Amino acid sequence: MSVLAVRRHFLSIALVLHSAAAMADTSDTSQTTELTQRVDALFSAYDAGSPGCALGVIRNGELVYKKGYGNASLEFGVPIDPENTAFAIGSISKQFTAAAILLLVQDGKISLTDDIRQYLPEMPNYGKAISIDHMLSHTSGLRDYTVLMTMGTGVREVDYSSDADAMAIILRQTSLNFAPGAHFMYSNTNYFLLAKIVERLSSQPFGTFLQERIFQPLNMRHTRVRDKYDAVVRQRAMGYAPSATGGYSIKDVNWEQVGNTGVLSTVSDLAKWDGNFYQPRVGGAWLVKQLQQNAIRSDGIRLSHARGLIVDGAYRGMRSVHHAGDTAAFHAQLFRLPEQRFSAVVLCNVDGVDQTLLSFKVADIFLADEIKKRRATVAQPGARPAARAPAPASMPSASELESYAGVYLERYSQSLHAREARDGHLWYRAPQREPVALEPGGAQRFRLPGKMENLFQFSRQDKRALLTIGSGADEPLELVRVKPVQTDRVRLEDYAGTYFSPEINVHWTIVTKDGKLYKQAQREASKPMSPAFEDAYTVTIDDQELLRFTRNSRQRITGFIVDNPRVLNVVFSRTRSAAKAD
Repeated sequence: MSVLAVRRHFLSIALVLHSAAAMADTSDTSQTTELTQRVDALFSAYDAGSPGCALGVIRNGELVYKKGYGNASLEFGVPIDPENTAFAIGSISKQFTAAAILLLVQDGKISLTDDIRQYLPEMPNYGKAISIDHMLSHTSGLRDYTVLMTMGTGVREVDYSSDADAMAIILRQTSLNFAPGAHFMYSNTNYFLLAKIVERLSSQPFGTFLQERIFQPLNMRHTRVRDKYDAVVRQRAMGYAPSATGGYSIKDVNWEQVGNTGVLSTVSDLAKWDGNFYQPRVGGAWLVKQLQQNAIRSDGIRLSHARGLIVDGAYRGMRSVHHAGDTAAFHAQLFRLPEQRFSAVVLCNVDGVDQTLLSFKVADIFLADEIKKRRATVAQPGARPAARAPAPASMPSASELESYAGVYLERYSQSLHAREARDGHLWYRAPQREPVALEPGGAQRFRLPGKMENLFQFSRQDKRALLTIGSGADEPLELVRVKPVQTDRVRLEDYAGTYFSPEINVHWTIVTKDGKLYKQAQREASKPMSPAFEDAYTVTIDDQELLRFTRNSRQRITGFIVDNPRVLNVVFSRTRSAAKAD
């Protein structure tokens, strides 16, 4: 064959291949366009006149989708760039702190079982050792300093706050929320103190340690720790909150504590960190495994929290590794499905965003085919049948049912759960839910109808009626029966007065107005209080506080104890009585 003929032959083959590729590209382009339109619709609220979000989607180790929606700076009209715009990622920072501790373990400088007072000797001695791992898993019992600093003190997240401020209030605490290892309670104090330990053991600033040991090895060029509120960071997104009068107001981060927060990063950089979980360049396979190892309470109950991460089945029952971050107006999520080799990064600079829901909806779009296959597999005749609840046991007597009735308090969330005996059944009403008739499940046990994983176990301890609700996963709810409010015996004036807590160094005043109680604290507007149960009130605006008033032997109010979802048993003593508010 002549040279000219050979050229013509290969040219014809190339034309055929080009034509086939063009047809394939047309199909792929159509699919990509549809996918892009669906994703864009999720973020359609963020445009050229608003702040917004950056999105990154990672599949099989590749950043297959990245896009910015809205502005990083409204003042200068700078659009969000997923490659370069750095966002405050809030509590996503905790996994970097956990990794730093694990790197020090590999260095032989620390052990997970060490008592934290070995490295922080200034910490109070609470009578029981708190280990490094207790802090990593939020089972230390240490109260959350961010709540203590804002609990009726008038301090806000947009105010300036230093490391010294945080340490001062941590060291004032005379007790723990619970014995170390006994329970889980999320606390920023844990990771703030872990960062301090990293600094002391490495003899360098926490940010420098992360740069040298994690960010630089992974080429995370736009990631850094912001430990000074006035530090200038190139291409940093500003935080905004919608204004009541229209437009937006600035809501930025001015707290300098790090470890629990403080990292700034981009979508592209977090994709590189995500890749370390599949091909570990920092810390090796051991570190990756340790980060994702679920914590276990001292009584053997397995938790969904690992070390700086949550590992559960939050998304459609698939094994999910994730953690969100919320600080000032910034909302972030790094969400991974290891078995599907899928991750979503959502970084936003506008208040009010549900970043976790957005990440789940993005997964719904990109994994639509896989989700259909999973549903089809479950629906197949040969598929493993779902577990069924055993046949209901005989219903207890009316008197026994009545003994279980009442109002129960879950102290860790301050939620009230009601039980009512009527029509031969025990009815259960969860907060803001309709009542459900429970099925008997054995001695002092009940279940939700048709569900074997929801077990209600009644018991008594120290003359208290207790209820434990297990859901088959994570920590069970532990509730204690409380006495309901008897309105005909309540004198609001008895509660009015000024109260002081030395642990947070603040006065609160309880006043009466228009037949209600109000809480007054410095730099705060008066907040109405609602009766919860006997001698207990909740603050009903913004706060998540439960006030349990205490009385002396003469039944006079002497103070109250405050519970919050992250802080328990803060004691206030009465300093003087008060009358009505103006």
